[in-house]
Amino acid sequence: MGWSTSELARLTGTTVNTIRHYHKLELLAQPERMSNGYKQYGAAHVLRLLQIRRLRDLGIPLTDIGSIQDDHEAQQLTLKRLDVELGETIAELEKARGQIAELLEYGAPIDTAAGFIDIAAKMSAPDRNLMSLYSRLYDETTMTEIKSIMATNSPADREIDDLAEDADEATRARLAEVVAPSMKAHLEANPWLLAPAHGMRGDISIGQSAIAGSITELYNSAQVDVIQRAFLQIFPTLDISDEEREHFIEFVKAQAAKESN
Repeated sequence: MGWSTSELARLTGTTVNTIRHYHKLELLAQPERMSNGYKQYGAAHVLRLLQIRRLRDLGIPLTDIGSIQDDHEAQQLTLKRLDVELGETIAELEKARGQIAELLEYGAPIDTAAGFIDIAAKMSAPDRNLMSLYSRLYDETTMTEIKSIMATNSPADREIDDLAEDADEATRARLAEVVAPSMKAHLEANPWLLAPAHGMRGDISIGQSAIAGSITELYNSAQVDVIQRAFLQIFPTLDISDEEREHFIEFVKAQAAKESN
């Protein structure tokens, strides 16, 4: 009894190309050829191919199959490694599924950063994009602090979100006056925001430059102007330590030096 390549593929639930690939990797022995030149596979090929399929179903890489075939200890080590990897994959999938459920529950935009889904409705699209960057740059504790700030949303905040780039001087001045008190409260409660390296992971210089560039990209000049005006109003009276104030001044000097180079 013998089978052609296509018959072997149908019998074992694989493809002709896969069988050829296994031949190339020397995982499956080449069959004899009949007098007409066609390959003829036997029962040994069927059983071997099913064995390979079984190992692949378990997640064992093709590159490992040949080396562990007759080595029980190697098989056990491979299975233990796979078990760890599968556990990690399952945890990642469960986390993703939980976030998907949360996105559906709150009707949040699909690109909302994890941890901000429940307050996405209070955030503008630029704010959501900025939080995606922050989530990459900052540790979990810092992101919790940032979320507490983003969760508060006043009518003035929403007006700034809608502010046109050609907003007139009076509108800019008024909004700066309105937003200044809440900005002062946030900075006094979280003075690390003045020089945002607190809780930042990786290369701090690159992270800070990414934040500066993203703010310029996400917010128009009028919005940035209002925030700068509000900050200049409150900075002299901020209730922070001399060390924190000096730290901010050094941060500004360092940023200015980078921009001038």
